[in-house]
Amino acid sequence: MRVIEPNRFPTKAKKKRTGRRFLNSKKLVAILASLLIILGIFFYTNNKAEAPTPLVAQTDVSEVLTQNESVETEETGLRQFSGNEFRLLFDNMILPNTLRVELPPSISGNEVADARIRQLAETRGYKLRRSPQTALTNVDGYPLQDSVQQPWLDLKAEATSDQIIMTIVSAYRSVDDQRALFLSRLNEAGVTISAVEAGTADVEVDKLLTTTSIPGYSKHHTGYVFDLLCSGWVFEKFIDSSCHDWLSKNNYEMAKKHGFIPSYPADADLQGPNPEAWEYVYVGSEILNN
Repeated sequence: MRVIEPNRFPTKAKKKRTGRRFLNSKKLVAILASLLIILGIFFYTNNKAEAPTPLVAQTDVSEVLTQNESVETEETGLRQFSGNEFRLLFDNMILPNTLRVELPPSISGNEVADARIRQLAETRGYKLRRSPQTALTNVDGYPLQDSVQQPWLDLKAEATSDQIIMTIVSAYRSVDDQRALFLSRLNEAGVTISAVEAGTADVEVDKLLTTTSIPGYSKHHTGYVFDLLCSGWVFEKFIDSSCHDWLSKNNYEMAKKHGFIPSYPADADLQGPNPEAWEYVYVGSEILNN
């Protein structure tokens, strides 16, 4: 009969179990540490991607300026732009607190006539514009994006100190308001929707488009645009006013200083309406500085 020492094998087995536990604990710690690192990278990446949108999400200026046109700055440190560069700058911007409009809104309710009007408008350079995502702020009695308020007040104060008195006379305009305006002026021109549908009123519609946007295509929809009136001058004669001279001097130095650029400058191509000296858009001062 074989005699087995009672403590030998149990003792060795016990030591082996202890070794395994210790090894497993080290593996567990390593696995947990790896998971924590992975989670840390995941949350950091997501939080970084979801950082708050800056005041104006800007396109790279170098993508807007052409090689043939000057990007030099004056002593003021402000970039110089041609009319087409001003146009492209705003057209390529992603404006905070606005939503992209995917489908053009109705104009008259007649699909054939509406398609014809849109074709004429887009041929002139009109583009679908973004709409406000948040409530607008009352600025001198007119609704505008909140970020426009202080720059406008600063611009107006500096103008006043130079004896230049100008006021806002139009700002945000809804799609419904623009529709009513366009149809009213179309009616005043003696153009019927049936004539538009038949294609016999293209000349008259194109003439109206030189001064009036169709609904969905007005920069006023964004809340970043306003029209100005110069004290002592008729609205339509703004280009001849002291306000225009003050704003546009030295490549719109005073306007750019506060983050504004001309909405429809005189030397731009295919921008929709004819040049409108009284209309300005806010793009923020950062993109306008060197």
